[in-house]
Amino acid sequence: MALSIPELAKRLNVNESRARQLVQSGRIRGQRVGGRWIVEEADAAQYRPGKPAGRPLSERSAWQLMSCFWDDSPRHSLLEHLAPSPVEKHRLKERISRLQDSPDLPELLAWLANRAEKFEFSSSPSDIAELREDKRIHLSGVSHPRSGLLANSEVEAYVQRDDLRDVVKDWFLVEPHPGKRPNVILRAAERVPSELPPLVVAADLAERPGVREQQAAREILRGIHAH
Repeated sequence: MALSIPELAKRLNVNESRARQLVQSGRIRGQRVGGRWIVEEADAAQYRPGKPAGRPLSERSAWQLMSCFWDDSPRHSLLEHLAPSPVEKHRLKERISRLQDSPDLPELLAWLANRAEKFEFSSSPSDIAELREDKRIHLSGVSHPRSGLLANSEVEAYVQRDDLRDVVKDWFLVEPHPGKRPNVILRAAERVPSELPPLVVAADLAERPGVREQQAAREILRGIHAH
């Protein structure tokens, strides 16, 4: 049975705004049908509320935070176009310190909920391999080599907002039929770097309910450091 946002809110005993945010952020899997979100009962049942989390950051602040965390390579730094103001720098240091002291997936997801707008599509399975090679998209989540999962039957990636419409058109991407899981997940942001910070990949994995995805997210968190 598919649930609307009002029905989901009633089931979770939260207001409709909170229910919509949980779906849009990916903490509860949903799909858009006719411009409206619907959630399968099985997906709603998998949701487990965490402790009260922080307020979501703006898209800019989320990318500032994510671009501070890399692996041991010394060549990475804060993305140039995200150079923080003095006030932003102070807040950024506090968040970095908090993540380093006690990395927490629910809090991390709450902070990064606005990092990009999430879209789910269906694509011809025969196009998946070629879609992965499209230079306009940047693989993440289960499609990123860092995840160790590499699901060959789907694509999860970021795309710049200006390119989203053309990508959808060029690859004949459509909304999934009700009850059918998408095989293409695109997250659109204002500017997407050619190399995604590991924290981006970890956040995408952490949004999924699967045990393997959650474990992969935690392993990435343990292996990255603030630069």
